[in-house]
Amino acid sequence: TACGLFHDVGKLQIPPEIIKKPGKLTNEEYKLVKTHTLESYKMLSQYNLPDEVKNAALMHHERCDGTGYPYGFTSDKINKYAKLVAIADVYEAMTSSRTYREALCPFSVITHFENDGLQKYDPTFLLPFLENVVNTFLNQRVRLSNGLEGNIIFINPVALSKPTIKIGNAFLDLKKVDNVEIESII
Repeated sequence: TACGLFHDVGKLQIPPEIIKKPGKLTNEEYKLVKTHTLESYKMLSQYNLPDEVKNAALMHHERCDGTGYPYGFTSDKINKYAKLVAIADVYEAMTSSRTYREALCPFSVITHFENDGLQKYDPTFLLPFLENVVNTFLNQRVRLSNGLEGNIIFINPVALSKPTIKIGNAFLDLKKVDNVEIESII
């Protein structure tokens, strides 16, 4: 819990006009924002906290394939709590409204993780996270990209972003249909 609670505390060291900027950041601004992981680590190091909490703050933007920051660590060097926080942080960021965009549908985010996540995030943590998230939407009413509405009645264990939807008396297995996806939870 503490890892998730304190991971972004270093953003307090970034000027608020940059953190709250409604548009795209300049390269210099982005470079400054990326220092929040180091700032978080420095701030948390002043307190008697477990190393896991400090390292989660430092490494939560590292990616298993080495594309993250601040050090470009690969999976074997990333703290396991940082791996967990990274997944939750990305999910929260994508499903929340920002000044520059609307919140994404959770199923769009799940699709993103299914397509790109297994290289960037530890599957040991990613798959159970996604399974738990998607199961919270069982029996939820959804609007599809083709305009139809229905209820999620079955979660496909091998394609979590493609559940089966009951529309009236019919069933639509999104795994078997091209170009139809869940647009929103209603």
